[in-house]
Amino acid sequence: MEQLKAIFEKFAKPKAEIVVGLDIGNSSVKVVQLLTQPGSLFKELVSFDIQRFQSPKLADVSKAIKKSLKNAQISSKLVNTSVSGQAVIVRYVQMPKMTKGELLKALKLGLGKYIPFNLNEVNYDFQILGDSGEGKGQKMMKVLLVAVKKEVIEERIKILLDVGLTPGVIDVDSFAIVNSFKLVQQENKGIIAVLDIGADITSITILRNNIPHFNRDIPIGGRHLTKAIIAEFEMTEVEAEELKHDPKDRYGDLISAIRSVLDSIASEIQMSFNYAESQMGGSVQKIFLTGGTAKFKGIDKVLKSILGIDVEIWDPTRILQINPELPKERLIEVGPLLTVSIGLALRG
Repeated sequence: MEQLKAIFEKFAKPKAEIVVGLDIGNSSVKVVQLLTQPGSLFKELVSFDIQRFQSPKLADVSKAIKKSLKNAQISSKLVNTSVSGQAVIVRYVQMPKMTKGELLKALKLGLGKYIPFNLNEVNYDFQILGDSGEGKGQKMMKVLLVAVKKEVIEERIKILLDVGLTPGVIDVDSFAIVNSFKLVQQENKGIIAVLDIGADITSITILRNNIPHFNRDIPIGGRHLTKAIIAEFEMTEVEAEELKHDPKDRYGDLISAIRSVLDSIASEIQMSFNYAESQMGGSVQKIFLTGGTAKFKGIDKVLKSILGIDVEIWDPTRILQINPELPKERLIEVGPLLTVSIGLALRG
């Protein structure tokens, strides 16, 4: 187990005093700036900002990034960012035990079995997660395989260059989220799940002792809740968003309006849990909920009642020192939205 932890912890060693994490989502950009001390666990959140963009066009996204960088007073040109979506493939595969060099050769010959893309169109990487018993009379090992379409990486780099930035690490959203747990060892015992409910996608990551063993994206998110509210109450999108976060005396009606969407999300989550648990030989003990929809009042309690598992809102800012000049109330309000960007900045 110590060897497995070392695989992921090696990526988090601080390399500079100021590290910037930039999360470019489907509807907004989130940026954080951390002050780190090499060789120490000290991490201070120096600044942050969130900006929505009008459309996914390059001009609109670039405009939002520039405004966010200005508001957060980001001076560093080097930033860590990430990608997600259907162009990102994460696979956990069982393979005969072999050396890393042998595995590299085997993947070059057999990668097509695991990746549903033309191999010339993707960049890929892998990590050996450890032994996984025996199969067909030989020792087996578990391998984490990640592939991303080259055009997605190129597009992300283009966005950064367009605003005068230089890419440091280009990660995957789900692994950045996992990284946001690395300073909270007491939270990571046993099997836990992290649900990142974004605007269009709910990302499920299941971990055992801080090591990811399962990833899946569900094409349902906060935007689907908003549409259900608009249809039920015949209101504008702005009014629906306000109602989601401050329902006042309409909470019961609100839950009724979105219940079918929540049931759909919960059904997909349960299917994922069932599969992962059968592979891991244990049950998910706790769910950590993050992302924009985590701000929806009471969503943790609703999901707990449906799934029968303890659900906690995950605010990664609680693992950090906070610059005293930052607006505390605003940070409490948006903390779960910063999970990916904080995880990226923790990569150093």
